[in-house]
Amino acid sequence: MPMQDASPAAPAVALRVALLAVIYFVAARLSLTFAIPPGFATALWPPSGIALAAVLLYGNRVWPGIWLGAALVNLTAGATVLTAVGIGTGNTLEALIGALLTRRYIGDAGRFECGGDVIRFVALAAVSAAFAASVGLLATQLNGNLTVSQLLVNWWTWWQGDTTGILLLTPLILNWMTRADSLPPAASKAEAAAVCVLLPGVTWLVFSQSNLNQPAWPITFAIIALIIWIALRFRQREVTIAVALVCAIAVKYTVEGCGPFVRTSHNESLLLLLAFISTVAITGLVLSAVLAERHAAYTRLTEVLELLQAQAITDALTGLYNRRFLGDFLPREWARAERKDGSLAIIMIDLDRFKQANDTYGHATGDLLLTEIGNLLKSHIRGSDIACRYGGEEFTLVLPDSTPEGALRRAEEIRSVIKRLSFDVNGATLQITASLGIALYPQHAQSADELLHAADCALYAAKRNGRDRVEIASAANRETGPLPGGAWQAKTLLD
Repeated sequence: MPMQDASPAAPAVALRVALLAVIYFVAARLSLTFAIPPGFATALWPPSGIALAAVLLYGNRVWPGIWLGAALVNLTAGATVLTAVGIGTGNTLEALIGALLTRRYIGDAGRFECGGDVIRFVALAAVSAAFAASVGLLATQLNGNLTVSQLLVNWWTWWQGDTTGILLLTPLILNWMTRADSLPPAASKAEAAAVCVLLPGVTWLVFSQSNLNQPAWPITFAIIALIIWIALRFRQREVTIAVALVCAIAVKYTVEGCGPFVRTSHNESLLLLLAFISTVAITGLVLSAVLAERHAAYTRLTEVLELLQAQAITDALTGLYNRRFLGDFLPREWARAERKDGSLAIIMIDLDRFKQANDTYGHATGDLLLTEIGNLLKSHIRGSDIACRYGGEEFTLVLPDSTPEGALRRAEEIRSVIKRLSFDVNGATLQITASLGIALYPQHAQSADELLHAADCALYAAKRNGRDRVEIASAANRETGPLPGGAWQAKTLLD
């Protein structure tokens, strides 16, 4: 979609059109330096890339700027009014068709999300450039007498110049005018400095030497190696600016008759050069897009794994840790407390007569009760504590470095807050209470399992002694409490 305001004011649109016309005109006048005799086409036409980027950024309403810039530059170059109008129309159609295809098959052209986006962009650049070349030469032929061979040569030059201009300029402009890539550069400042020295240096070394009618130097391929390096270590923004830099240096020296692609025919020299530049640009963009796609896939995979991990240790209803997490966490805290000669407390909480409330008011009400209790426990623990849903209506708090007085105070606070909770269920007021059991290390157990069992026995004693109360583990309630594995059956009878 175009990066534009929802409904830009008419003055803003007019200003954009005027600026686009001026930019297009200036870029086109500079590009005519590379025009191939008889002067109808140039092997490099950056205005095509500028025009497509403008339409993608600001919408189709800026098309008059393209038409005005193209028509004026051809009028000042000696073309007739009819020819200038025809060429301007072809260039405008090129930008509009290119933008239409980009939005449909790529979407946000400011950053290629995968290698396939680059390949599609190359194809749509070639298709849209064909409209400009065909319409422009048709308008030129109306007032000229070109032979069929001349038409074909000029069409090919025109088409390649526009295609290359789109490949070089459109990604460059869009990458620097829209949001930054999600993939950050991996290179250090020293590596960036090395690239800034090596890329222009190697390009200058390749293209500044006179090499007429000689095969391309092997060092030419060092440029591709540098572009690959940049694509691997930097973002698409840096890749596009690197390709533009290589293109600027290479075109300058090739026009002056230097470099590995110089031939006796000026046309052939520029076409060979632009074929090389296009290869460099496509290589860099495809590689950076593939790496961005890989980074995005890795990020999504990491997020999914983190979500699955969280779901594996979290109770889906309350958002508290689950029994599985408690089984891993408690032995670690026990070992830490034992190693540091510290303390550890466990509070077991069970909602009184929860099954009766669940059967009377429905499972939705029961789930609401459990959710509220979960939120309450989250607000009554320290950063070092954890709260777990142990199962059903039973919850467990693990309190590292807690004194008996502190654990008892915390348990009484939670019991009191739960007792004050009330719920309006279909006009009826529902109130609940909770029974709590406390066990501490080293007073009540010699292992993590024994500590959990001691707290469970204390909870059993609290329910047996009248519910809505707190009991601390003792030898007496451990003797009369449920055996390991039988606690659920015993407490179910008490509910």
